[in-house]
Amino acid sequence: MGLRSHLRIGLAVLLVALLAAVPVLAAEVQTGQSIRSTEGVVTAAHPLAAQAGAEILAKGGNAVDAAIATAYALAVVEPYASNLGGEGYMVISLTDGTETAIDYRSRAPLHVHVHKPAEIGWPPHGIYTTMVPGMVKGTEKALLQYGTMTLAEVLEPAIRLAEGGFEVTPLLAQQIANAYDSFLMTYPEAGRVFLDDGLVPEAGTIMRNPDLARALRLIAEHGSDVFYHGEIAEAIEQATDGWIDRESLAAYEAIERDVVRGSYRGYEIISAPPIVAGVRVIETLNILENFDLSAYGSINHPMVAHIIAEALKLSGADYNAYVWDPNFFRVPVEGLVSKQYARQRAALISLERAQDFSAGDPFALLPEIDGLSAADPYESPSTTHISVLDKDGNAVSLTQTISSFWGSRIVVPGYGFILSNHFRQFPGFDASDPYRPDYAAPLKSTRTVLSPTIMKKDGRVRLVVGTPGAGRIPQSTVQTIVSLIDFGMDVESAIRAPKLHVSGLTLDLEGGFPDEAVAALEALGHDVRLREPLDLYFGGLNVVMVEDDGTMVGVGSFRRSGGASAPVSEEAAVVH
Repeated sequence: MGLRSHLRIGLAVLLVALLAAVPVLAAEVQTGQSIRSTEGVVTAAHPLAAQAGAEILAKGGNAVDAAIATAYALAVVEPYASNLGGEGYMVISLTDGTETAIDYRSRAPLHVHVHKPAEIGWPPHGIYTTMVPGMVKGTEKALLQYGTMTLAEVLEPAIRLAEGGFEVTPLLAQQIANAYDSFLMTYPEAGRVFLDDGLVPEAGTIMRNPDLARALRLIAEHGSDVFYHGEIAEAIEQATDGWIDRESLAAYEAIERDVVRGSYRGYEIISAPPIVAGVRVIETLNILENFDLSAYGSINHPMVAHIIAEALKLSGADYNAYVWDPNFFRVPVEGLVSKQYARQRAALISLERAQDFSAGDPFALLPEIDGLSAADPYESPSTTHISVLDKDGNAVSLTQTISSFWGSRIVVPGYGFILSNHFRQFPGFDASDPYRPDYAAPLKSTRTVLSPTIMKKDGRVRLVVGTPGAGRIPQSTVQTIVSLIDFGMDVESAIRAPKLHVSGLTLDLEGGFPDEAVAALEALGHDVRLREPLDLYFGGLNVVMVEDDGTMVGVGSFRRSGGASAPVSEEAAVVH
């Protein structure tokens, strides 16, 4: 039996004990892997984080309040995937008609320039991989503009978890084990916070982080000023030897942006705009709309997999070529999400063979814009996702990250949080191309594939979806949407359905595809690589869907230690 199988069994066994170990809640909620409710649902990569968000809903908060509470709770119970020193993107849909996105991506310090990566080398983590974090500023901005509670109220569950402690899951224990040598030898502050007297904590033991609780209390009392201007800013500067200096922290601002919009088979799509990958999700679905996928009968049919893979290659080529930091470049969003452009791209797909594709020309639809050259994006292997829908129909899809698992591994002393290692996603300087659009620059963000998405029909939210998983993020998101809409699958089945990931002619298939489908895909020219069933490689989808009668169904990830939670009511019911 493989490690992932042991982890899945261990997570199932520990789920009840894990939930029982949380300190007494301030409001009554129900939590499980799947849940049905009419009172609002939160899904997240850890059941205690989903429970924190549901507690906020039960106390009268809206979806924005709950999403932020969940995000901070994840910084406590899932510290290897997101943290106060990281970043994220949030898509918001409110019943008053508001549809907006909050960009709180991390940004390069003010002093960097295109030569800097070559000067410092290419470390996988450490001081020179850190960037100015955006989580605290971005969540505060969303709360002040669209929430109903105070920062102190939404931070309370995370503070309680950090102080009172929580049970270490098998997944957390494994991630600590993976980083053990570096925590012990190179990053002693991380070792002090996350090791148990110098050892990897066993699953089921209680982990506390009083330093993080202190940081959260300071933020609850003073807001983001203490993080970007006050004592925490000073500590970040000291922890990074001045690489992230106080001037850079003071200059950081989260940005509210227009969502990107599309449609798919009668459903409206709103997703996150560049520099992240909502445009890729929409372009892929636009291409797929030119094919009658449902006629093949199953999401596992080899021709469905082939068409999806080819559509993803096309949108990936365009994304790599044209999506950059919008603070520095004009991105041809209108062209990339155009149905007309998608028809042109769909016409390139052969039903008889797999192909490689180059970027198209969305600028042809926007003649006043100059094009940009293509480049391959770095794929970060970490991240986490939250989906929230409240009883009134307000929705939040939120994805956040510290890049690699454990980020830079720099823990800010006395405050217990990790800084991201996003700076390593900038390319090394190439003198032959001194104007690449992905070079480092002051307050510039790296490109990433976060794809938080909301879908609506007849003006009402029907789906809140997203996932971690590096380059698999938009790919798994698209496949889940196709499973739900084209094949009418229920949420749990759509999440469990085996996923694929395509890169060039290489096609990774998750365990569960029939042998004859694998053979057919190989015959089409795909270089197939087989992976385990429910493989963490394909992300950790956390989804909320609304059934025709208005019942909300939330499902936490089966590939990660996910959970769903809802306020207790007569209608709420834990499925399992």
